[in-house]
Amino acid sequence: MPVRRPIDDELQELHALLVEMADLVDEQFSNAMNAVISGNIGDATEVVERDDEVDALELAIDRQCERILALHQPVSRDLRMLIVAIKINTDLERIGDHCKNVAKNAKYLTATPEVFEHTRIAEMADQSRNMLREVQDAFLKRDTLQARRVLAKDRHVDRMHRETFYKLIELAKEDPSMVESVGHVITMSKALERISDHAKNIAEAVVFLMEGIDIRHKQVQESAPAEDGGDARVTNA
Repeated sequence: MPVRRPIDDELQELHALLVEMADLVDEQFSNAMNAVISGNIGDATEVVERDDEVDALELAIDRQCERILALHQPVSRDLRMLIVAIKINTDLERIGDHCKNVAKNAKYLTATPEVFEHTRIAEMADQSRNMLREVQDAFLKRDTLQARRVLAKDRHVDRMHRETFYKLIELAKEDPSMVESVGHVITMSKALERISDHAKNIAEAVVFLMEGIDIRHKQVQESAPAEDGGDARVTNA
């Protein structure tokens, strides 16, 4: 039977906080999109107000990481878990900010819901939210294959964002009365594209956690000279 270490309880608490934050951010995402599509200003206002809860969890996770570092001076896999927790915490908080910004646009689009007919906003939202849920599942299961599958989906969201942007620009040219609405929907589209980017970042963090390999910015790493013949791997001691 494995011996339970004092740090294990602290790491378990950290893990629980991360899961709680991921669940809250996912709920914010769903509520923000529903508020915009339905034109429900009350629901949009609630999303904006609940962003304080996301911020509070970010601070709680940071404090827990600081506590573990101070009390246990972790090394190896435990240290890697802390590094990953800090990265994921930052990405989740930023996703929360983007959800808040999406919700803020709801009141400007109630008079022109037809603007969405010229976009792929609904598909982008579905894909971005699926990425967020899948990467949360990958983190819970420590599943690097699932995390890597999330990475590929980000490119699809990027393509939909570009397509939506150009279609909206054409709409604004054809109908100048839609310019304000177009501006708000472009802001939403960019927020969804950024949410998918943050989900991708979390997927990269899961790979780092389990394999000790930093797969970010591969083109930069491949062009940089290796130091002491090493690579981006961290020893699994």
